[in-house]
Amino acid sequence: MDLSPDMLVEILLRLPPSARRRARLVCRHWRDAVGERTTEMQSRATALLWQAGSTVVYVVDDLSSSSTGSYSVLWRGRPQLVGTCSGLLCLCDDGGDITLVNPATRETLSVPRLPCDDQLFRGDDRRLEWDRAYSFAYHPTTGWYKVVHVPCSFNNQGYDAVHVLTLGEEAWREVPAPSGKRCSLDAGIVSVDGVTYWVTDDGGSARIVSFDLENEHIASSAGTPLPFLHARPNDYSLTEVHGRLGAVISNPAGMMQAWVRNKEGRWICRYTLTSPLHEIPRPHFAYGEHFLKCEGQLLYACSRQGASSPFGSRLASNIVQVNHRDKGVLVAKMNGVGCKFNYRTFAYVQTLEPLGIYMRPSEG
Repeated sequence: MDLSPDMLVEILLRLPPSARRRARLVCRHWRDAVGERTTEMQSRATALLWQAGSTVVYVVDDLSSSSTGSYSVLWRGRPQLVGTCSGLLCLCDDGGDITLVNPATRETLSVPRLPCDDQLFRGDDRRLEWDRAYSFAYHPTTGWYKVVHVPCSFNNQGYDAVHVLTLGEEAWREVPAPSGKRCSLDAGIVSVDGVTYWVTDDGGSARIVSFDLENEHIASSAGTPLPFLHARPNDYSLTEVHGRLGAVISNPAGMMQAWVRNKEGRWICRYTLTSPLHEIPRPHFAYGEHFLKCEGQLLYACSRQGASSPFGSRLASNIVQVNHRDKGVLVAKMNGVGCKFNYRTFAYVQTLEPLGIYMRPSEG
């Protein structure tokens, strides 16, 4: 078709990012239009900070010494941020209702209410933390956005099924799970490259359960072992590190380590914080050549090249050790005391993707 570049770009900008990526395969003209004129292909993910107890997000631009940021008020009330995917944000209020938000376009989209949600946390005194039982996920091959809910609570009740909703569909689906498992919500629920992960606590032994988002199948009951199996389940925090599953582990001495699982399924230590005053923010802390650490209200960005290695230059690219002298660049100061309980960090890339294309048939 003899479309002008400007007209083609205007059409492509109205497609979801997944469709734009597939459109690059049509011809050289389309590839250049997507690669050079759309935001997602030009921008790297940067840090989005969410402060618990508010609806304000802070987006840091490039994590350099000249970085600037912007604040944005997303929603009335006091929801919590479940996660981010391709520039879309998933919010959960204190009643368990889920809303999708695009900060760039100011659009919002409510999803169907979880069935029997009044029974899932019965007897639990931490109802305001319902958001931690959800994960917002994107499947890179199918282009589906999905919300996953693990019906477990902080009072160690077991579960025998998980719930999943594909954005745009009318109802949640229930997927059977090995019965009697207890989910450690303190470890978090993360989605990486089309798979959702959480940690189970079986008599003090921590293992990872994986849920394939394409075929909606839960892995075997044995699960995947975590590094340092002697650690308690609540010593772990799952994370995503450059497109791979990671785990942040803390010990009584105050040292924190970040491990990454490689293609072969082996756990490799990548970062070590030796100062008890510092923490690795969760669930996302690695952005390009930078990684984040926090000290109370202060959030710093450190460069891998600028950090030290305890094993000499030969392994400097493999293990990064950070002590109290490695301050990095101050990128944000948040209200409250301590980063672990007052703000969380997510990966964010701005998109103009319209949420209206995911409106349910009954709403059309």
